[in-house]
Amino acid sequence: MSRKIAILGVGRLGEAVLAGLLRAAIPELELTGTAEPAERARQLAEQYGIQATTDNAVAVEGASLVLIAVPPEAVTVVAGQIGSALAPETVVVSLAAGVPLDVLEHHLPPGTPVVRGMTNSAVQVHQAATALSAGIAVTEDQMDDVWQLFDRLGAAVRVPEPHLDVVTAVAGSGVAFVYHQAAAMIAAAVAEGMAPGAAWTLVVQTVYGAAITLSNTGADPAELADEVATPGGTTQAGLEVLDRHHVTEAIGAAIQAATRRGRELGGSLSRLRRPRSGNKREKSLTGELWACLSRRARQFTSD
Repeated sequence: MSRKIAILGVGRLGEAVLAGLLRAAIPELELTGTAEPAERARQLAEQYGIQATTDNAVAVEGASLVLIAVPPEAVTVVAGQIGSALAPETVVVSLAAGVPLDVLEHHLPPGTPVVRGMTNSAVQVHQAATALSAGIAVTEDQMDDVWQLFDRLGAAVRVPEPHLDVVTAVAGSGVAFVYHQAAAMIAAAVAEGMAPGAAWTLVVQTVYGAAITLSNTGADPAELADEVATPGGTTQAGLEVLDRHHVTEAIGAAIQAATRRGRELGGSLSRLRRPRSGNKREKSLTGELWACLSRRARQFTSD
């Protein structure tokens, strides 16, 4: 029996998830995706051999799992578009940063199983760090299924929802922080006279090797750094410079800033409640707002 997964909003993250699922070669898996404009949807269909459309409601018909991969501002609009097309047992997973579970549940039919997740672009090579939080209607079996799927694409953990903002900073934004450091190391090596290609190879392998060592040993990163840093040696000299420039504090501040931004997004989206009553003027204004959000959401899904 086939299992259909719909990925709504195949932009950067959505395409990474799509590529990861295809790479996993899960038996009997049927994938469909949405993107705009129509030309983008056609390109996805041709490139990946999947069903692709611009219509989110059409995409979720018959799906057992729906992954919402649009930016935060578009999530509630997309949720409103798909509600009537969802089967009762369909699990909806939002991968958008900062969108609380209660907002998702508010914009979907009552009783819809909803999971909030945070993953990163390494999902395409099965090395993603993913955290998942269950909504009130999700059964243990449903949560197990979602966890197992993402654990095949890297490492997945279950966390309480309040932790997801810091997860977003560490696992989502953290990938960019590592890339930023790698870029700085490559630039420094080139400035010292190394060929760019050689610098890239050595830095990438160094980052990869350090990650594998951490994973395989389970050691404290600070202890590993101390082991490498021979007193009076080259590593110690470099670490002293990093300390003088307060790099540890800067990384902590970056994590805090990203976490704070996630909370701000969640707070602003929590205030977006689709009205079910109100006077004529209020309905007119909110109708204009939701029309505007719908137009913006269609733009976001192609990013």
